[in-house]
Amino acid sequence: MTNLYIMDNKTFISTLAARYGSDNNEAQRLVEYLASILRDRCGNLATVAVPAFGNFSAVKTDEHIASDPSSGKATLYPPAITLEFTPGAMLKKHIRNER
Repeated sequence: MTNLYIMDNKTFISTLAARYGSDNNEAQRLVEYLASILRDRCGNLATVAVPAFGNFSAVKTDEHIASDPSSGKATLYPPAITLEFTPGAMLKKHIRNER
């Protein structure tokens, strides 16, 4: 059984600020910078590799028609780009050693 801890944005920012030794505004700017880099690079279907951390890869889904399970109606879904994260070996090792 996997334990799932859902952290909202406010909690994430304050936790990051505390670990980084800064205020919440600085931590928020760091998260926004990361999001901006990922949006720019992965929006062009590139992969962003962060050594020792992992890879962020863009996956494009083409436009498609699917039926809505609740209503049974056919719905046209537009193309979309989603982001996948694959953790790196060092991150996996760090997480395993922390438990």
